[in-house]
Amino acid sequence: MSNSKLQTDINGLRAISVLMVVLYHFNLRIASGGFIGVDVFFVISGYLMTKIIFDGMLARRFHYGEFLLKRALRIFPALFAVVLALLLAGAVLLPPADLDNLAAQCLRALLFVSNTYYAGQQGYFSAGLDDRWLLHTWSLSVEWQFYMLYPLIIWAGLKLDALAGADGRHRVFKLFLAAIAAASLALCIVADNQSAFFSVATRSWQMIAGGLVYLARDLSWLRPLRGRVPSYGGVALILASPWVVHMLQLEQRWPSYYAMLPVAGACLLLAARFENNVLLNNPVMNRLGAWSYSIYLWHWPIVIALTISGLVDTSPKLAKLVGIPLSILLGYLSYRYIEPMRRLRAARAVPAAAALCAAGGVLLGVSAIYNATGGLEQRVSDPAVFQATTAASRAATYPEQCENRMADNSRFCHLNQGSTGNKVLVLGDSHAGHLYSWFAAHSKSDTTFYVKSGCPVIPGFELKGQDRSCRAYTKAAFALAASGAYRTVILSQNWTGFSPTATGICTVENGRCLSPAEAGDTQLPVTRTRAALQNLLDKHIRVVVADATPQFSFNVPKTIARQYYWHHKLVTRAPSPELLEKNREFDQLFAQLGRDPNFALVSLRKDLCQGVACRVYDDRNRMPVFIDKDHFNPAWIALHGERFAPFVATALH
Repeated sequence: MSNSKLQTDINGLRAISVLMVVLYHFNLRIASGGFIGVDVFFVISGYLMTKIIFDGMLARRFHYGEFLLKRALRIFPALFAVVLALLLAGAVLLPPADLDNLAAQCLRALLFVSNTYYAGQQGYFSAGLDDRWLLHTWSLSVEWQFYMLYPLIIWAGLKLDALAGADGRHRVFKLFLAAIAAASLALCIVADNQSAFFSVATRSWQMIAGGLVYLARDLSWLRPLRGRVPSYGGVALILASPWVVHMLQLEQRWPSYYAMLPVAGACLLLAARFENNVLLNNPVMNRLGAWSYSIYLWHWPIVIALTISGLVDTSPKLAKLVGIPLSILLGYLSYRYIEPMRRLRAARAVPAAAALCAAGGVLLGVSAIYNATGGLEQRVSDPAVFQATTAASRAATYPEQCENRMADNSRFCHLNQGSTGNKVLVLGDSHAGHLYSWFAAHSKSDTTFYVKSGCPVIPGFELKGQDRSCRAYTKAAFALAASGAYRTVILSQNWTGFSPTATGICTVENGRCLSPAEAGDTQLPVTRTRAALQNLLDKHIRVVVADATPQFSFNVPKTIARQYYWHHKLVTRAPSPELLEKNREFDQLFAQLGRDPNFALVSLRKDLCQGVACRVYDDRNRMPVFIDKDHFNPAWIALHGERFAPFVATALH
């Protein structure tokens, strides 16, 4: 469909959507929660696709293959350009592991399955991920999968409508679509957030909602929704949505039923059919709307490039001043010179499809070669450093079966189960899990690991903005510790992240999730930890605490590899600026508890750090100490966890 045939408010709506997403990704405070722009895009897409498919089928001029080809001609050229640019630049600028990772993402993006790929990794909102170059293509994959399914859905609905005796109003067909949308929304609400965010099954309701607006355009009882007031009201709902997301901290719970707010705003605006909305129908918004697809494609690789270069951390304002205009400029150039592909669009179907397949095939082939060669590892003269950093980046700190992801918190890992002697219990979040390899290699004691990553193991505390059943886990963990079944209890967790100044954790009081400051007692994490540990000590249980692990503002092995590749400089030490400041209260607590003969503090910081300067690379064993920003490399801790030896039976004890 050419832009001239569009409602003028649609381009303006596209502009609002892409601006929200771009400003959100560049961390502008004004756009907190701006990721909901994608939800609005889905509504627009459903509205337009329903018009094309439904009208085409009624007129008996719809052809499935032709429909997909037109969608491909619209989507593929600009996407191919971005992938080509990344593959060429990556071959020069990225170390092997980064290039290998980029190629894997290119393969998924080109095959339009990147949504399932990213759903199997860390979430969309995970902080500090600077190597997911094509994360934003998840939404393209969802749309393409929907494009393949939607004509079949509409065809089936029209068949049902005909069997029921169509009267021209297509009531059965509309009810059929509404039922599918309702089922998709229900699945979106009950599914886990990771699956709900990335799946076409849980996002289809947003696109079908747009389609239902198109189908209801001539209903007389909806005429009050037309005109100026509903149009501006729709804009207001959309613009209010990011604020609501930010204020209620809904990121980790999105989309669920919360996404109904921006979807309702987009539907209201489209139903209004008011083309004189000055917020939407003006030269700036029309142009940004026309360029929106290409702006969306280019902005995220720019974000990653500025992040990986360090500019986002060292000069965030400069990163915004460079990145946002550059995204718009490249979006315009792509729209002007790449998207049109006039010769390709003018060609007959078979040659056009063949050309797209050939171009896509070349890019898939190059990506596969990069993968097969470990990111063109032959480019580097000293592969040992890169192999060690790659191994660290890919390492799992503890077995997946130890992780308590589900609400029942029923998973345990046992080492030397049934061994005679005193039993040992290891509790905590992933900072307890990253000790696993030393115990697996050296402990001869009957040792149980009971771990729940991301959770503050502090009674009554939860992660803010999400309910991970942390409180239930903590209650069960300390009950198990106090049961008398274990002579020694070892507690290790992200003390830095759960300090009194932390904003990501909360105590649940009368159904409200309050940070320590909001609860009126910033020392609450410390006092509750003291009470829980003192309860164990009063029962004459030996309590061992592993103090705070150094944390860094960057991914350690990836930074080591990049600096070595770019500057042939091996980074061995780095600052952990918050290590002392944020752990002062917990360090004081552990010093006080140390007066009890049954309490012991294990400090790996003493081996690694002088003040806040900490070792990140082991020269002797030629390996990174960490696998990311704050978790020990299992290969390293297996060699250097001997401070735990006095508390378990080992080959030497």
